[in-house]
Amino acid sequence: MKIRRSFKFLWVLLMMFALITTSYSKNVASENITLQDRIFILSKTYSSINLYFAHWEGIPGFSLDSVYKEYLGKVIATDKRFSFDMIMLEFMSKLRNGHSGFSDRWLWRNFGQPLGFRFRYISGKWVITKSYLKSLRPGDIITRINNMEFERFYQSKAKYISASSDREARLKLQFNTYLFPEEFTIKTADGRVIKINRKAQKIARPETKTTGKWIEEGKIAYIKIPGFSSPVFEKRAIEYVKSFRGARVLIIDVRGNGGGTTPGELVDVLQDRPYRFWRESTPVIFGLFKAYENAFKMFGKHLSKDYKTALGMFSEFFGNSHLMWTPRFQKPEKNIFQGKLILLVDRGCASACEDFVVPFKDNGRAIIIGERTMGSSGQPYIYSFNKDIFIAIGTKREYMPDGNPFEGIGIAPDIKVQPSLENIKKGKDVVLEEAIKVAVK
Repeated sequence: MKIRRSFKFLWVLLMMFALITTSYSKNVASENITLQDRIFILSKTYSSINLYFAHWEGIPGFSLDSVYKEYLGKVIATDKRFSFDMIMLEFMSKLRNGHSGFSDRWLWRNFGQPLGFRFRYISGKWVITKSYLKSLRPGDIITRINNMEFERFYQSKAKYISASSDREARLKLQFNTYLFPEEFTIKTADGRVIKINRKAQKIARPETKTTGKWIEEGKIAYIKIPGFSSPVFEKRAIEYVKSFRGARVLIIDVRGNGGGTTPGELVDVLQDRPYRFWRESTPVIFGLFKAYENAFKMFGKHLSKDYKTALGMFSEFFGNSHLMWTPRFQKPEKNIFQGKLILLVDRGCASACEDFVVPFKDNGRAIIIGERTMGSSGQPYIYSFNKDIFIAIGTKREYMPDGNPFEGIGIAPDIKVQPSLENIKKGKDVVLEEAIKVAVK
């Protein structure tokens, strides 16, 4: 059975916008959005969360009504589109779910110019991992931005980032480029000061494609899959699997793979035993249960002890009732590769990428090497207000097949390997090196 999930990960789309060189208008910051539109967008978002949101478990004690009332006042108070977008981003980030968010293409077009570099938070430091600028090198440590400690800068911007964990938010900061000034300076740990002008620099979007090669001819093969946002990535990976079917060991690298559509066919051709995907749940709205919950809140203190206890139980168990289903094992139908399998993962492996990894973790078909994956799911309900503005509400919460929590946690590797600062400076891929050691053994 092939599983397909259209538009599984909001972040995939946001990254695409962030990597495209954008235009800028000096007067764009003064663009307005009508009061009617502002109230409708916030109110429609509020009602959609009530209907579709599946991740209440991740925000215990959260009062959506109170937060909505607070943010209603904020959207009424400003008619500037940029300010409104920031308010909506902050509102949605309160849900603490990486698949629930707000996006405005206008914001990306006018303020989403690329940074020109990538970074990660590693061992308490903000480290450059890739750079398209001559002035920055992998391994450089960012200490300050415009005379502000970079950690303080992150803390001031985290409230606008929809994420299921702090680790996810720290990773996403680099992709939400509208959170950065358009012109700024970066100070590195070795004392250098680099000027960045996002409006002036032209950063071409790098070509991404699935690649493959022999590490040891006829014995150890390697496939790198950058994403699942296009069927081409999965299709090309399957072609490589076919060409490497005689290999003793196949290493598949999905580090940095932000997801897209679940690669069900790729999973199937690599499995040599029964496998299963997630345990899943989604909200179920019953009018009567909501009525019980509301009655308990309004009249509970006036009820008899027995009735109050009974109504309280209804409120607790059915206030946010969920339908949950357990995964069934399925036999591979198109198995191609039967040799030893190794998967390389990291915190950038998210959503549909984690869909790819989880059956191999569950049934032990592959050895997983690297660091824990992101831990973000949701199968969003999408509502478009116009050609630019839309919201995504995570309608599904996933659990590991055995029922253990996944959201905000991720999939643990079998062999934990995390690149050090020195590894990054030297361009040394210790994760791949460990995989080759395992393959040789």
